[in-house]
Amino acid sequence: MLKKIFDLYKLPLIIAVFVCVAIIALTMESNPLQIAFIVLGAFAGIFFLDLDYVLHTYFLEPASDFSKSFQGFMHHKDFNGLVNYIHYHRNELKEKTLNSAIFQLVLGGASILVVSSTASNFAKALVISAFINSMYRMAEQHFEYKDLNDWFWAFKTKPDRGGIVVYCSILVAVLVLSFSLL
Repeated sequence: MLKKIFDLYKLPLIIAVFVCVAIIALTMESNPLQIAFIVLGAFAGIFFLDLDYVLHTYFLEPASDFSKSFQGFMHHKDFNGLVNYIHYHRNELKEKTLNSAIFQLVLGGASILVVSSTASNFAKALVISAFINSMYRMAEQHFEYKDLNDWFWAFKTKPDRGGIVVYCSILVAVLVLSFSLL
């Protein structure tokens, strides 16, 4: 099961390592406990967006086929099967709450707010890691399907190519600002 998780989350793990190194270097943290909090927060950020499947299953649409299968895997404690099921059926959910442009904008604002406050290192690493991973998931969807309509499901009109470039530029600017505020 760990091998399967590692295969699915290879690049997000590399992103988490980057976030750890960047935060430790920018904050010049030397306390081992604080470094551990940074590492835990960065690695928790990898899986933060996967809470979308739990939200969908237990709160938004518990009667859907996806939700029933998810609940079945959870009931039988078949976590390996659950990971495989989510991986192969992740595109069945069209209106994902956490994997969307609206939540990404909220997460970007939260990263600026959390980083500029006196929040714990865990919270800073978690928010930045989740934000970068949301950017990665958006890029992954674009390169895999050449379409980001599912990402902008909450918008009345979907942005054109130029709008997506502006949107991505804003995301990168927010990321740079977040790291500069550390």
